[in-house]
Amino acid sequence: MSDSDSLGDKIKGVGKEAAGRATGDEEKEREGEAQQQSAQKQDEAERLEQEAADKRADAADAKSEQVKRD
Repeated sequence: MSDSDSLGDKIKGVGKEAAGRATGDEEKEREGEAQQQSAQKQDEAERLEQEAADKRADAADAKSEQVKRD
């Protein structure tokens, strides 16, 4: 899922939540809240994946530098 996908899900979730609240449809309201939470968790997972990739790259660079010095 890309950033734009999760943003779209957040927006849809806000819309569903608002529509549910406006119409008294608690199920639709909960569905919207759940959709927003899912998008937030996906964003966090993507952030952590990128952070891990960056750390792996940093470690590889450090190892390469160490080999060059030896």
